[in-house]
Amino acid sequence: MGIVIIILFIISIALIGISFFQRDNVKELEQELDHLQLSAMQEIYKLKKKMRVLEEELLQNDVLGNQNSTTVDEPEMLNKSRVISKYKQGMSMDAIALSENVKLEEVKSIVERNERVLT
Repeated sequence: MGIVIIILFIISIALIGISFFQRDNVKELEQELDHLQLSAMQEIYKLKKKMRVLEEELLQNDVLGNQNSTTVDEPEMLNKSRVISKYKQGMSMDAIALSENVKLEEVKSIVERNERVLT
């Protein structure tokens, strides 16, 4: 009977030793899960950041679109932009007045008001 107890004791010590050297699948799964959670959180952060940038751009475009829609409808503003672009190209004020069917004084005043843009 003593020999059986000693054999069982030796077997139990051997099994405990083997269990220490055996791979722990639960720890590996926990590590993989942690890695997946971190990568998912990083992706979510990047997506939120991109969404914020896109929303800001859309808001700016909406504001600019609203401003442009009110000013572009005015033929006077189109006239001014054409006068300025022709002046930048080097046309004389007389030639601009003739091509745009406006008075020479108007061309001069448009150019004078937009001198900061031209320089």
